[in-house]
Amino acid sequence: MPEVFKEKEKIRVMVCQQDSIRFHSHDFLEMVYVINGKALHTLNNQNTIVKKGDYFIIDYGAVHKYTKIDDSPFEIINILFKPEIIDKTLVKCKSFQDLINHYLIKFSYEMLKYSPTNIIYHDKDKTVYHFIEKLQFEFEHKNPGYMELMRCYLIEIIITTMRGISKENSSNLYHDLSKYIIDYIDENYMNPITLTQISERLNFSVPYICKKFKNDVGISFNEYLQKKRIEQSCRLILNTDKKISEIAELVGYNDIKFFHQVFKKYIKMTPREFRKIYCNESNTI
Repeated sequence: MPEVFKEKEKIRVMVCQQDSIRFHSHDFLEMVYVINGKALHTLNNQNTIVKKGDYFIIDYGAVHKYTKIDDSPFEIINILFKPEIIDKTLVKCKSFQDLINHYLIKFSYEMLKYSPTNIIYHDKDKTVYHFIEKLQFEFEHKNPGYMELMRCYLIEIIITTMRGISKENSSNLYHDLSKYIIDYIDENYMNPITLTQISERLNFSVPYICKKFKNDVGISFNEYLQKKRIEQSCRLILNTDKKISEIAELVGYNDIKFFHQVFKKYIKMTPREFRKIYCNESNTI
């Protein structure tokens, strides 16, 4: 498909009259809100009729198409966005699942009744539509601070949507033990912490805590710790002039070689390459 974003853009909001369109996929995230008419929407070989007030989220690489049902206009609002609109450290994010796990949103798929990119939502009271109107206004007028407001409105849309499909006990999904460990890592990632230290503090065995944490959170203790440290290092690389070695130490790595190995594992490039490519980008969205 042709390039839909202008240079350095991270988001586009467009109202369009949609005709039937063949199967296609995107290298970005898409939220579609139906404002008039109806059509048959096929997503990953599942057919659903979408109508006014319905909306849905298309993930990276998902294959979908529209088929018009009749001659009446089928009008939609298209919100096309890249995860880094939420946070510049998400420049390598390529899935909606990773996006909503981000600390500004804090939803995991384990908290949800359904996969959020495989269902149709209906905006009964137009709550989401009102957020989209604000998003559209800021995109079109680009007044001072518009980028920050667009980020806020997009986060509100995502959180409101995820709340609607959350499990009833989602607030207790991470039981006290795992929640304590998550909070402890978030507050102490810059320090040399281990699961053994935490197990001694809580008076539980390491194997028990290790298994419980992975069952509750979906990833291991070490993976969560490394992801948190790399996330924070990306933030420092993009927003400060500190040396890479200093940043590594600030996020908990005394071994600069190991820091480079872990960083490259998660970001797929070295810290210096990351800074060179992304640090000088403007805030244009």
